[in-house]
Amino acid sequence: MSKKPSEPDFSEFQTAVKGVKPFKNTRIDLYAQRKNTHPFRDDQQYESAKASHHLSDQQHYNLVTGDEFIFFARPGLQLKTQKQLRQGKIPVDDHLDLHGLSINEARETLIEFINFATKQQIRCILLVHGKGYRSNTAKPVLKNKVNSWLRQHPDILGFSSAQDRDGGSGAVYIIIRKTFISP
Repeated sequence: MSKKPSEPDFSEFQTAVKGVKPFKNTRIDLYAQRKNTHPFRDDQQYESAKASHHLSDQQHYNLVTGDEFIFFARPGLQLKTQKQLRQGKIPVDDHLDLHGLSINEARETLIEFINFATKQQIRCILLVHGKGYRSNTAKPVLKNKVNSWLRQHPDILGFSSAQDRDGGSGAVYIIIRKTFISP
């Protein structure tokens, strides 16, 4: 049995909601990327520490072109997570842009950024490396270096070329290994 609201209660309710306009969109975008990501060097908690991982240039993987899609997943990374990574459905917690850096600067900055992200318990980052259109060679230098470096880093579980909205084949989403901090 439902009880009909008394007249005073209903009129109070109508007075309280007078002027309220209903939402036009009732759908929520569950996979919207955060717009306010910030470069890691702006964070006050960042400590300038020497890189603990050495990423070699001696590792050679198949060279890719600027428009080519790249993907890597360590054994054990769930297929569902891999699919979400490729589709850009994992929220990006932070980002880094390597445009304009030399190879050595890019390597050191990338190592520092991954160390920072690991310390801060950041799960997914967006790394912009570019497509190499201004490269003197036929293949993009930085994109191929990043492809090699990320495969070598022990804290990287996987990476995938980004969706067009986030830079397309000129950027990658990276999933970082969770570290457990003792209390």
